[in-house]
This record gives sequence, structure tokens and C-alpha cells, in this order.
Amino acid sequence: MARKNQKRFEIIHHDCAGIDVGSREHWVAVNPGRGDNPVRKFSTFTDDLIALADWLASLKIKVVAMEATGVYWIPLFEVLDARGFEVYLVNSRATRQTSGRKSDVLDCQWIWQLMTHGLLSGAFRPSDEICSMRSLVRQRANKVCDQAKSINRMQKALSQMNIHLANVISDITGVTGMKILNAINQGERDPLVLAALRDRRIKADQATIARSLHGNWRAEHLHALSQELACHDFLETQIADCDKAIAQALERLPRLQEAVPVAGKVLRSPHRSAAQQSALHQALGQVMGVDLTAIPTIGVDTALVLASELGPDLSRFPTSQHFCSWLGVAPPTRISGGKALPGKPPKVINRASQALKQSASNARNDKSFIGASHRARLTRMDTGCAIKATAHQLARLIYAMLTKGQPYVEKGIEAFEAKSRSRQLRALEHKARKLGMQLVMAG
Repeated sequence: MARKNQKRFEIIHHDCAGIDVGSREHWVAVNPGRGDNPVRKFSTFTDDLIALADWLASLKIKVVAMEATGVYWIPLFEVLDARGFEVYLVNSRATRQTSGRKSDVLDCQWIWQLMTHGLLSGAFRPSDEICSMRSLVRQRANKVCDQAKSINRMQKALSQMNIHLANVISDITGVTGMKILNAINQGERDPLVLAALRDRRIKADQATIARSLHGNWRAEHLHALSQELACHDFLETQIADCDKAIAQALERLPRLQEAVPVAGKVLRSPHRSAAQQSALHQALGQVMGVDLTAIPTIGVDTALVLASELGPDLSRFPTSQHFCSWLGVAPPTRISGGKALPGKPPKVINRASQALKQSASNARNDKSFIGASHRARLTRMDTGCAIKATAHQLARLIYAMLTKGQPYVEKGIEAFEAKSRSRQLRALEHKARKLGMQLVMAG
């Protein structure tokens, strides 16, 4: 019996290749009609990456799809992108085979087959200049995390010596705390002498600070404190070096506007002086074309993360819904048969999303339209959902600002209260009509 004609997918990319990325070798597959050996293996050395690009160029390949495997794809991506190939960086979930055998050869052939029919979409990746700044910003964030760990270890050493300095001052790495810690490191043990280093802005009096500095000065804990203090100072220097490199990277980026208005709110940022914050605010405004810090709860550090992760060009996202879905702040759409599927949606790890959620959590006490909206959400949903919803609101605002080039205009709490009152009146009118009544406004 003759077989029925099988329906074939339309070929979208005729000149494409699929690459299975690995730590030691890359497997590349092209159309079998291109040559005798359509699947080849290349090592991850630079000369082999160049040979891979030469082979694809000799076959007149234009589109290349590769899996985002760890960080091993980055050198190959940069080589192919510099050679003019249209490179699609694909999530491994989109290339997972449902059944059958698995090998490197089959994987690269499967990626090539999916890409041929246009069934793969590339991940969002900003320009090389933005990626360079993004690496610097992420490096700075890593150093800040390392410094926080050293501070925790300093606090542990103090607690083991029964030194309760953290109970009387808010920050042991502030002016007073660092003076006292440096004096301890230099051999001072008298609590009265150490308490005399108190800054006048500290609320606790000198006698209370002196009482907190009575402890058992054991040698092993003092040694740990000395090493963690040196580590803290070293990381402080490295963070300052990262700030200089970030400033230089911002200067190399094209400017979308020259004059940036002065920030309408007080900008606070750790590890930076007021002059450094003002310079960073000006540079970010010039590069992004809009002032993201004009949005309540978004500070200069959050704006820097957004600028490094997104860049000023969001044309890759057709609508704000696509942008919010990429961030992972949009409501999930896991629906089948008209009902929501059980379980949690796939977890999205996105630094821009994390920065927006941190800003959303700070909106609780903010006296703005966004702050009022966030407090209203907290009354009807749990904290996590409210933070995600407020981050979704911030993401929509950022998308509108970057795509339309319009500045943020604060509506104020009064606008939110008027909007809430109008919504309540509509709800009451609807309920009155259901009961066969009519709502009459008083005088």
C-alpha cells in the first residue's frame, strides 16, 4: 500500500547551520546537500573557531543557531558575529528532543532542522558596547556581594569576642565603626579610648558604646577580624576601580541627548559620593535618552543595572507585553482547556527583573502614584504577588519611555485616589443595577 503524502514544513532559512556547543568541542551541522561531510567537529581553541567560521563562509551559510550552554558559547558567538553571520542564541528548552537517542551529532542536526523551518527564536542580546558595560556592572555587583560576606565575617568575629558594637551603631562599616575597627586592629583594647572615636551623629552615647566594647580579646578572633578588615578595604578599592571603568564605558557609548535635567529627588548610592552620583546620573541620561531615575523608587544604581542589561534600544520587543514577558514579571499564561494549569511557571533569572522587583519592594512607603498603587495591591494580595505586579507596572513605564522617548510625568497620590473613587462608584452602580436599584449621588 502506498504511504500517504506527509505534510512538510515550509523552509524559512535555506542557508543555515546548527551548532551544539560544548566545553571542549563544538558540533556543526549543515544541509546534507552542501557537501560530503555535513556534520563536523571543531575544538574550542581559537584557531578552530576561525576554521569553523571559514568553513561556514565557504558553504555560503548566512544564519547560525546555537545553544546557550554556560559561557562556552560566548567566544564562538563573538567570532561568528564579527564575521557577519546572523547568529541566533537559542534557549536549550526550545531545542530539547521529545524522544529518541541523544548524541552531539543528533543534537546539532536537530538544531539545524528546527532552524531551517524557522521554529527557533534568538535570545535578546544588546550591542557589544552595552555588553561590555554589562560585564563591568556585573563585576561590580559581585565585588559588592563579596564585601557583604566579609562584613558578615567581621561581625561574626566581634560576636565571638562578645563585642556588641553592631547593637549600638547601625553600620559597623560607617565612619565610627571603621575608626573603632581600625583602632582594634592596631592594638587598642581600652573601651573608653575606642568609644572616644564616636562620631557626633551617632545616637548612642559614649558610655553605651564603651560598654559594648568590653569583651574577650582572643587571638584567633582578632586574627580573623584583621584579615576580614583587610579584605574589606581591598574590595572597597576594587569597587572604586569598577566605578572608574564603568564611567569610561559610558563615555564611549553614543549619546542620545546632551542636556539632562537635574534629578528631582535625592540620589543615594553606597560607595559613591554625591559628585559621583550626579556624574553617573548625567551619563546615564545622555546614553539612555531619558531619565529613568525620574520614576519613583528607581535610584541611580537601578538605572545603571537597567542601562547595562537592556540598553536604549528595545526594538527587539514589538510590544510592552513581549518586554514584560522576557523580564518574567508578566502574569503567566499556562492555560489548557480554559483552565489554568497547576504548578509554577518556568523560573526566569533576569538581573533587570531583579532590580525592578527590588525597586517595587521600596514603593511601600513612597508618596507617589506608584507607591499608592503598590499599597493598594498589598491589601488584596500577598507581598510577593504585589511586588511582581508593581515591577510589571515599572516595566511598562520603562518600555514606554525608551521606545517613545517621553519623560516620566508624576501623577501624584491625588490622581490614584480619584481613579480609585471612580472605580468604586462604577462597582456600586453595577451592584445597584443587579439589585434593581439606582445609585443616587448625595447633594
